[in-house]
Amino acid sequence: MKQYFNKTSVIQIAILLLLTLAIFMPITLAEIADHDITDYSTYLDIAKDISVNPKYWSEVSSNPGWTMMVLAVRNVLSIRHWKAALIVQMANQGLLALVLFFLAKEVSPERNRWLSVALPLGIMLAAPFFLIALKDHRLYFGYLGINSYHNPTTIALKPYALALFFISAFALEKEKTPTFQAIICLLSVVLSTLIKPSFIICLLPAAGIYFLVNLIRQKVFDWRTILFCIFIPSISVLAREYLGTYTAGDISVIFNPFVVMKNSSDFLLIKFLLSIWFPFIVLITYWKKALEFFAIRLAWLTFFFGASYTYLLAEGGWRIFHGNFTWSGEISLFILFVVSALFFFEQMKIKPLTKKWILVFIVCFLPHFISGLIYYGYCLMNNIYS
Repeated sequence: MKQYFNKTSVIQIAILLLLTLAIFMPITLAEIADHDITDYSTYLDIAKDISVNPKYWSEVSSNPGWTMMVLAVRNVLSIRHWKAALIVQMANQGLLALVLFFLAKEVSPERNRWLSVALPLGIMLAAPFFLIALKDHRLYFGYLGINSYHNPTTIALKPYALALFFISAFALEKEKTPTFQAIICLLSVVLSTLIKPSFIICLLPAAGIYFLVNLIRQKVFDWRTILFCIFIPSISVLAREYLGTYTAGDISVIFNPFVVMKNSSDFLLIKFLLSIWFPFIVLITYWKKALEFFAIRLAWLTFFFGASYTYLLAEGGWRIFHGNFTWSGEISLFILFVVSALFFFEQMKIKPLTKKWILVFIVCFLPHFISGLIYYGYCLMNNIYS
């Protein structure tokens, strides 16, 4: 870790955090204070109700983590709920930027030192390549969002999901996970599952498959970290959330393919491909080399489960069109996008840059980034996110 805390790195971190604040504070403040077609208003109303009567915790039984954070900050600082929400969100955005910085630092060539600042911002702004918007005028519905601004829990989930994913990948490959990383893994499991279980329900079956494969092949790996820091704590928290959400009333999990996604948009196949445009092209362009990178294999398998939940599952009863399983597709795609970007930009270490790399950057990565800039401006100026 010492190499990350030299003078240059400290300056880079400071600049990255300032840019993160400058870019994401205006859109977060707009979503919290100005826009009402957003999930912030729902969660803040629940937080206010809980402050008056704790019985309203049942309203967030499946994901109480974000509300806990907001109420903790509100009670400690004695401020209004919306101010506490703003602090929580900016802290989580800053934490996400830091996690991405350290990951980008690992792949950045010496001659491109500032890539570790630029790449996190590019990833945090990326959106689906919404080419079909020229026809249906929709920038969000029908796609799998990489970054969305209207849902507080998905934003808060990202840094913990990202840390959890990479430590899981490490433990499935290596014989021993450092104690510090194992502790971070355990905390990330608990926090991410409490904030929003959308990611852990994708990672669990993916990691479980590789866990079994390793056992069958008698491969040496850190099964203790996987079992005691991931499987057992996550299943324990998930069981509590499931019992609190789906054992009362008419809410249930149902198999109903495409009912949610078709309700919001047409062109689903094209929009799916445009959502995964960059990761997919990276995979087929660098096929053999990419599949040697275990994190890419795990990320694609995790995304397979996330996309399956999104397109095949729904909640029965009055929440059928709430689309809560779509968040699994979105967060698993975000992780896949990060892993693909890290692999892709690591290829910059090969000198000179190949025409293949330059073409993929221009045709695949840039469209996601430009679409993200457009979507950012659209959400900032409009009380809608479609």
